[in-house]
Amino acid sequence: MAIRLLQIGTGIRGRQWAQIVKERAGIEHAALVEPDADNLAQARRIVGDAIPAFPTIDAALAAIQADAALIVSPDRLHAEHTLRCLDAGLTVLLEKPLAPTLEEARAIVDRAASVGRRVIVGEQYRFWPAERTVLKLLQEGAVGRVDHATLIDRRNQPAKGEGPWFAALEYAHLQDIAVHHFDSLRMWFGRPTAVFASGWRTPWSDYQGKCATQALLSFGDVQVQYLGTLASHRFGTSLWIEGEQGAIWTNRKYVALRKRGARWFFPVRNVRVPKGDEQPYPKGGTTSLLDSLVAAVERNALAETDAADNIWSIAMLEAGKRADRERREVRVEEIYREPDRAS
Repeated sequence: MAIRLLQIGTGIRGRQWAQIVKERAGIEHAALVEPDADNLAQARRIVGDAIPAFPTIDAALAAIQADAALIVSPDRLHAEHTLRCLDAGLTVLLEKPLAPTLEEARAIVDRAASVGRRVIVGEQYRFWPAERTVLKLLQEGAVGRVDHATLIDRRNQPAKGEGPWFAALEYAHLQDIAVHHFDSLRMWFGRPTAVFASGWRTPWSDYQGKCATQALLSFGDVQVQYLGTLASHRFGTSLWIEGEQGAIWTNRKYVALRKRGARWFFPVRNVRVPKGDEQPYPKGGTTSLLDSLVAAVERNALAETDAADNIWSIAMLEAGKRADRERREVRVEEIYREPDRAS
């Protein structure tokens, strides 16, 4: 029997998800929740007119039966919508960020634990082939002990293409893009320990808030220099990881390795990922996320991007905001300490 999915939000990313779910065997839409008539009309061209639609979550839950929720609403509504779905007994797949504040993220993690349901965060980047290849190289010790890394991400992503709510965010880049990169960095280097960050608005951009971020990130003994912008003239990413026995480079499509003493980088074949995860955005990585959702619904299985783990990415986000406002390095332990759930 197919898993019945209540999708909340049919904006740009919501419509991308609607198409992804439509093409996925074993999952079907039970209903849509969307108060905006134009967004809903565009979503109906994807899912068809037979799928019921409602203006609110409560109206949908009163009329239909669902197993899980796919939440693709604006960031500021993530906590409210997730808590309501958890209270209704649904497993949740939630677009990143888990929540824009640590307080809201804590509320989600605590509620999920209390009702015995899983919340999976849609951090699809970490499932891309190049990201998994870098992880494999690090796990195999291909460059030995890692000392530092540099990550630069440039995007030509005007606010007008994202919607007015996104353009108005104080930390648009940090909250919606850097959080992806922080998640991948955690996957590679482990628990974050400190953040020094600053954000700014690029003068020629159409953002109202800070659409660029620079940061120094500490992961224990590993130091990371980070720069990201939504107001570049083209897209491009470069990650360089420096280790005792060599270096790893990737542009998030291809991966190269240079052993210590070698003159050149040599290409590394990307690892195999589940079919579909190798595709470019918006589909790349969504196979693993939906696999996690199915496993969580059927077996209450713990996902790699479970909210209880992803909250560390939100702690980095919160530390970055505090670092920018207070102009100082912020220790992550000032922001968040892992709770003792056994007590």
